[in-house]
Amino acid sequence: MRIFSVFLFMLLGMDGSCGLAEEVAPVGDSNAFTGFWEQEIKPTVVNSFDEGGRMVFLTGAVTTIVARQYDQTVFNHNQIESDRWLEHRTADFGGWLGSGAPGIAIAVTQLFLDTPNGVRHGKAIALTSVSHITMATLVRRERPSKRNKLSFPSGHASSAFATASSLAYAYGYKAGIPAYAAASFVALSRVNENIHWLSDVVAGAALGIYWGRASALYPGKESYTILPMVSGDATLLTFNMEF
Repeated sequence: MRIFSVFLFMLLGMDGSCGLAEEVAPVGDSNAFTGFWEQEIKPTVVNSFDEGGRMVFLTGAVTTIVARQYDQTVFNHNQIESDRWLEHRTADFGGWLGSGAPGIAIAVTQLFLDTPNGVRHGKAIALTSVSHITMATLVRRERPSKRNKLSFPSGHASSAFATASSLAYAYGYKAGIPAYAAASFVALSRVNENIHWLSDVVAGAALGIYWGRASALYPGKESYTILPMVSGDATLLTFNMEF
């Protein structure tokens, strides 16, 4: 039997600040990572493009194309400070909300309280992040602010909608409605500050929904054990997966 262990360390400094480190350590033979791919990641990736997945992809593609027609119009609107939908401070909060940190915090909490959905949520965030980084690097679309050429798709929007979709599939509309509202706020904040074009956040939303759905419907083997441990100043969460 092979065991794949993931250790999450919450390191508490003297000043009360908190950092997060992750170490992945295979215990047993060298095929642990292959087994993890075959039984956990691959089923999600391969089955993601089912009928529902194709519908999400097609709808996302069409709405992104439509939104692109209004990119410049929305950008011009935001040039007039008094016409912006959000104040800068409010928009900054939306930027933090979509940074990925809140979603990761929720997923880690789920690992303690609801392990299967925590793992699904974590996979949704990871797959969304890999897809976003790959697409942004290949497309190299310049941001409205001209800060860099990593505008398409929006990473904040994709992360927020991945979390929203994961929570909606896990806990129904009572969690899904506020989560999707928060994700929409994140997307609006990015456009408001001219960090992304309108079509960037539309594409990001579709990307997050795609992987949130796939991770929920095709989770893999799901054989987990969570063991919290405390060692000195570090709080250790040991996550064991057998396959």
